[in-house]
Amino acid sequence: MLGFPKRKLRIKRPGGEIETGDIFLDALAKKKDKHYEKIETSLSDKNFRLLSSVFGLVFLLLLSASFYYQVVQGSYYSEKADKNKFVFKEIEAQRGIIYDRNLKQLVSNAQSFDLVCDLDLFPEDEAAGEREKVEAANILNMPLADLNALIFEKKEQGKREFTVSFDLDKEKVIVFKARAEDFKAFSIKKNQKREYVFSSSFAHVIGFVSRADEAGGSGIEKYYDDELKETAGIIETEKDVYGNIIKEEMSRAPESGKNIILNIDMDLQEKAAEIMAPVIRDSGAKSGTVIVMDPNTGAVLTMLTLPSYDNNAFSKNLTEEEYQEMLNSPDTSFFNRAVSGEYAIGSTVKPFIASGALKEGVIAPETTIYCQGGIALKDGTFKNDWKAHGYVDLKKAIAESCDVFFYTISGGYENFKGLGIEKIDNYLELFGFGETTGIDLEGETAGFVPTPEWKKEKIGYSWYPGDTYNVSIGQGYLKATPLQLAVAYSAIANGGKILKPQLIKSILDQDNNVIKEFFPETVREGIIEDSFLSEVRAGMRETVLSSSGTAYSLSHLSGTSAAKSGTAETSRAEVYHNLLTVFAPYENPEIVISAVIESVPYEKLLVNVIVRELLAYYFDRNAGEETASGY
Repeated sequence: MLGFPKRKLRIKRPGGEIETGDIFLDALAKKKDKHYEKIETSLSDKNFRLLSSVFGLVFLLLLSASFYYQVVQGSYYSEKADKNKFVFKEIEAQRGIIYDRNLKQLVSNAQSFDLVCDLDLFPEDEAAGEREKVEAANILNMPLADLNALIFEKKEQGKREFTVSFDLDKEKVIVFKARAEDFKAFSIKKNQKREYVFSSSFAHVIGFVSRADEAGGSGIEKYYDDELKETAGIIETEKDVYGNIIKEEMSRAPESGKNIILNIDMDLQEKAAEIMAPVIRDSGAKSGTVIVMDPNTGAVLTMLTLPSYDNNAFSKNLTEEEYQEMLNSPDTSFFNRAVSGEYAIGSTVKPFIASGALKEGVIAPETTIYCQGGIALKDGTFKNDWKAHGYVDLKKAIAESCDVFFYTISGGYENFKGLGIEKIDNYLELFGFGETTGIDLEGETAGFVPTPEWKKEKIGYSWYPGDTYNVSIGQGYLKATPLQLAVAYSAIANGGKILKPQLIKSILDQDNNVIKEFFPETVREGIIEDSFLSEVRAGMRETVLSSSGTAYSLSHLSGTSAAKSGTAETSRAEVYHNLLTVFAPYENPEIVISAVIESVPYEKLLVNVIVRELLAYYFDRNAGEETASGY
């Protein structure tokens, strides 16, 4: 057997490099020959640099990703981790209930279901997310473009979770719940909505609640929102990485809103609406307002404006088209004319002029002035009265609404020196004109009491005697709200006390215990001695009793009353505002009614019809209550 000497196998390569195949050949040879020696060689500089670059690049990519997820998006993913770890569940609480003065419920809470979108829960696969949006839009019967626009808008506002649709139909709720697995970012949330028992007749008083993600609301619902709103309870659940519950506890107890009792008399408010609605509709008048107020406390028993609106609409899934339709409807108005409507008040201003004239000694109760149907002005024009009244004293002037009498005692005529505009303004302001009453509603306006300085500055003309004559009969620049008239006439009825009108009577806790009661608030008192006001009251009583009185139709009622009417010109020919203010009973006033019918064709006394029927209801109801109680 021939033997071969031991020798090393070398495979020479250009440049002394070794290839991968050589390594495997070495390994194979080693298995066959135990004397085989392993070939070792170092990596070339070129391969080393290439391998280092690859590792360096991978390291940089990992470092960049780490920086992005931990620093740039750290808070976002931390929040997502917390959401996975901690789950917060709300415990429902109830918004406070609103009652009338006799504890008749005006508002209730009902269950509703909203569709909520959480942008953080959309699938990472964009196509899957788009499919989810398409499916949600189809179920809602909502254009996909509108849904995308809403999502974009909320993103721009920084809102990650928001309501897509409020108060879903029962059928849609069932579909979403049945297909819950198909929707990651959309879910059904149980909510509550307000239901208003007498919607349109109370809408301007009670108003409505703004939705959670919207600003707004109105009426008592908005003004007393801090008292009415509920605080939902929260149960906090902590889970481990596998979704198992570690701990569950209530972090905040639910707290229902407080209940509110209004001074409003539901039956009286509804009766006013029942009377006024057909009068406005059938006469072609624009709108009407009635306020009933207790002249001894300032409690507002009725505040009605027609046309009104359906405040239940704001508890539903109201679309933009439906909202615009409401705005454009002649049968809908969001404008509360009782507190915001500023009107020329016509002859209803005369009792206040008379009070000032008596106080200043310009006239005595027995002073008479001859009315021949008007007065001649220095510029050659004639200031008309609505008829020739002959000789009139204070009672007759108020009862028959004689313009000439009030022209004379206000601006003076011939040898008779009148009050003058400065004193007239002073007394009007004492009675509360030109300032807000402070009622617990938003949107109240102050009306306007004109002055010579104002006219010169704003209009550029001096104040003329004709301007004073206009103010004396409630025309020209003078403006007031129906509520201001109710407050001012309350002062005549109660002996000279200006009271703050109040819609709310008391606030109750969840167990209906009184926690706050609202007492009468006096703004001013003793503005004019009651001896002078009694003469004015007598003139207003004559307005009802005299066959020539402008409110004679009230004389046939079962109870006594005193009144003053007014007809104010408007910018349209043969179109007037009707005004009438009444207090009753005459001997011991319990209520003041201030009513305005706006834009009445011709000089129809529509407001007299409304006040007469409302007074009749009030007297008959009270008589029935007295009989039932045994008095």
